[in-house]
Amino acid sequence: MTHPFYISTFCRMDYPLKTALAALAERTTHVEILADGLHDILADIRPCTEYPFSYSVHAPTSDINIASVYERMRQASLAVLDDTMAACTRIGADHLVIHPGYAPYEQVRARSCAALRRSLDDLTRLQEEHGVRACVENMGMWECCHFRGPKFMMELAARDLGCTLDVGHAQLNGNLGAFLAVGGFCHVHLHDNCGTSDDHAACGSGSVDFPSVMQQLPRDATLVIETKELDAADRSRSYLTSLMNGEP
Repeated sequence: MTHPFYISTFCRMDYPLKTALAALAERTTHVEILADGLHDILADIRPCTEYPFSYSVHAPTSDINIASVYERMRQASLAVLDDTMAACTRIGADHLVIHPGYAPYEQVRARSCAALRRSLDDLTRLQEEHGVRACVENMGMWECCHFRGPKFMMELAARDLGCTLDVGHAQLNGNLGAFLAVGGFCHVHLHDNCGTSDDHAACGSGSVDFPSVMQQLPRDATLVIETKELDAADRSRSYLTSLMNGEP
């Protein structure tokens, strides 16, 4: 059975959002907007209304740290996410993918963790106000980042927050199998790597065991291809569709 794969605008970040959406309109009816740079929907949401896509949105990553030890910075980050959720409702996006933030110095990690927990509480309130599911994403091998392993999912479940499983990031941390065993994620980012760098390469071109992964994903999870290049997204879609259809 063919699964309706999303494609992220990440593969067209060098182009204006309208141009990126035009390219994806030939390929899918499901798009995830990385709302940063030229795709900043807080600056201009109009291109989203010109196509009959269903949407999810990846929150801005630049200048955002919901685990900042500086309370004003943390609050400012939450304010941007509040605005982004409001934009999600305008384009009918049900999911907002959010990075969990980072501690720039190991010496302040405990304070940063406490700030992150406060932000998770705030996100619970915001998703109720906007009716948009906040889906916190597991991060890659960067030691400064929070949420690199599945244990953190308990913090999300306790607050009824969603979880985005980034398959490539989990592969880099060597815990993809552990994430899949826990389950409970509602949103998935699909891309590949060789286990050493966050390549966002075409699915099937690296070390991720996608035949096994696809069998273990929740049936109702939203599946988003998140590659750096458009050609890689095309190859990923073809490869993953063949897996879902049971083709050799």
